[in-house]
Amino acid sequence: MKKEECIEIFDRYIKQLATADEIQRLSTWIKNNQEISEWLEQQIQSSSSTIDNEVQMRMLKNIKSGIFSDTKNGDNFSAKSGIRIQLNRWMRVAAIFILPMLTAAGTYYYMSGKPASNPMIVSVEKGQKANITLPDGSRVWLNSQSKLTYKGDFNVSKRELELEGEAYFDVAHNPQKPFIVHSNGMMVEALGTAFSVKAYSEDNYISSTLLRGKVRVTTAVGESILLPNERVLYDKANHKMEQSKVVNAADFTGWIHNELRFENESLGEIAKNIQRIYSVEIVFASEKLKSNRYTGTVDNKSLESVLNIISLTSPILFQIDKQKVTLSENKKIGVR
Repeated sequence: MKKEECIEIFDRYIKQLATADEIQRLSTWIKNNQEISEWLEQQIQSSSSTIDNEVQMRMLKNIKSGIFSDTKNGDNFSAKSGIRIQLNRWMRVAAIFILPMLTAAGTYYYMSGKPASNPMIVSVEKGQKANITLPDGSRVWLNSQSKLTYKGDFNVSKRELELEGEAYFDVAHNPQKPFIVHSNGMMVEALGTAFSVKAYSEDNYISSTLLRGKVRVTTAVGESILLPNERVLYDKANHKMEQSKVVNAADFTGWIHNELRFENESLGEIAKNIQRIYSVEIVFASEKLKSNRYTGTVDNKSLESVLNIISLTSPILFQIDKQKVTLSENKKIGVR
């Protein structure tokens, strides 16, 4: 089968007009095509430097064997609803995402050069992280319980995304196409830079921290220009925006390397982070404990180690019962 014929059949497949025989021929061609195989392998190998070769090859095998297969177990393509990639069992082991294009539709757009019209969605479950490369070459690290959405025409005339949760962006430089992130009432615009955004819908605050370059941060109350080692914090309830300097902006991306960074955060806000990272429920025996505030960086190798550090620096006791953590007052010390 020639490439041109393959693209024509793929076009009918996307429109749900291809016959069963055409789909079978197309599936066989893709699985045995060296060009596609090399492209898939390149995307796998470039998706994360931390994945060993055995896991990479297992991921590649799953993708190849899954083209046009039964999609009832999770990863699927729908011409009506768009493309959605979720962590299935073998990707949970790898703890990363590969490019959203690694689907049947993505292969089509890769071969034909046509922009996809449906949105691309990359979502990360509780306790997981993701590392993806966007079509423009920009890299994104997604934290636990986060979702990134962008349209199929991303990088055609503009680079615009929506973020729910927390992410670190290392943006490919392109002055003609500003890179814009929309996230729960905050808009961050950059040309070529590196910055982080934290914007969970259940949190009281949204923040953006700049590591390199320059960004414009816009909220309902105005805009700020950030320079390296500067941070914007937006209070959603009181509609207040505060810009400040930080000692080291990289501290706020420590979660990529399994670190937790607190910057004058309340225990109530910290508890939300812990719930997302470890997929646990945190219960406060006393509401006043939520107001305790912390600043610092904690190694989050385990839930117990994080809670131990918190209890050593404040009058807090903790009890872990399976997926439930109870925080109570250490009355021997007293609450500050």
